[in-house]
Amino acid sequence: MPTVIHTADVHLGASLGWLGARASDQRDQLRQTFRSIIDLAVQEDADCLIIAGDLFDSNRPPASAVRFVLRELARLCDSSETQTVILPGSHDYMGEESVFSCYQDEFGQIERVHILGARDVHSAVIPRASLVVHGDPPRSARSSEHRLARLRPDADYEYNIAVAHGSVDILPVEPEDHPISRDELLAPGWSYFALGHWHSWREIEGKGAPAVYPGAPEVIAADQGGCGHIARINLSSDGARVAKVRIGTRRLSNIQIDVGGAMDTDEIARRVAAEQPKDANVILSMTLTGLLPVGTGFEPEALSEILRTDYFHVRSARLNYEVRLGQDDLEALPERLVIGRFVRLMKEQIDTAEDAGQRENLEAALQMGVALLQGKDVLA
Repeated sequence: MPTVIHTADVHLGASLGWLGARASDQRDQLRQTFRSIIDLAVQEDADCLIIAGDLFDSNRPPASAVRFVLRELARLCDSSETQTVILPGSHDYMGEESVFSCYQDEFGQIERVHILGARDVHSAVIPRASLVVHGDPPRSARSSEHRLARLRPDADYEYNIAVAHGSVDILPVEPEDHPISRDELLAPGWSYFALGHWHSWREIEGKGAPAVYPGAPEVIAADQGGCGHIARINLSSDGARVAKVRIGTRRLSNIQIDVGGAMDTDEIARRVAAEQPKDANVILSMTLTGLLPVGTGFEPEALSEILRTDYFHVRSARLNYEVRLGQDDLEALPERLVIGRFVRLMKEQIDTAEDAGQRENLEAALQMGVALLQGKDVLA
């Protein structure tokens, strides 16, 4: 029963600037996670490791990233009989300036490594598994060509896998996002479709062979909560059995916190910890909702500072709370302060409003102005 490890969208060399000071740590983690994929291929005695595009984040990755990949692929070769099949993607697309063209000789020196599209070769044979892996890589970052449709299974082998990097039209997709039609996934003769380009795990439902996006094996963007996996495929005469295997270290957590009644930043930090326990591998995103009292000492900027030692990275909170003040609260604001003077002037306008509509608008402006003067966000 042949075993295949399928990954994609590793994006080695990505800047990851959205992580700020932790970007370098996460770039190192991308390498460590790729090393873990190699380890898994060795442990599983996999017949084939498929990388379905965007192994590198660009066609000009750091030379250290390329050397790292070459060392890891050589280690896989020395430690197993696994054959590695790499399809260039939309970031590291095939062409004269492709990283795979520039380092063609170096990749060629490692046994059992196949770059689909290099030297116009679009198939890799894995004899011991009676398996052929086919792929036609992107030739540019954007394209409307249906490259998967060009592939044909080889009837001389028991198993055929098609590798493609692009977007299946189960969702509205841009016409130049390397399109893949659902009809193409119904073509007969295929054992499995190894897909790449989407960074979250996705199994494409249909009546054809299994078609899977394993997603990025490690976090590379803040809006891709389904990342962190590889696919392990066991092929048999009964079809392909696909297992979703966790491989990533970091994970995303998006939480919503009700800040209602909180009197200071520490109290909100405790609510965050109750919702998302401390975890050095969590990248935390928060949305703050609810009603804050006028006397609160909450400072959004201070919240991230308090939490930053408890998680790998804390993104600036999305402020979606309201400050609603009663008449007693408004009148209690000292007139010697700007905020108190603002309240008095606004109340004078409210008292002389010509109609109910104008009065309602002025009252809303009063609430918003008070909140803004206190450094709070406010919903109109």
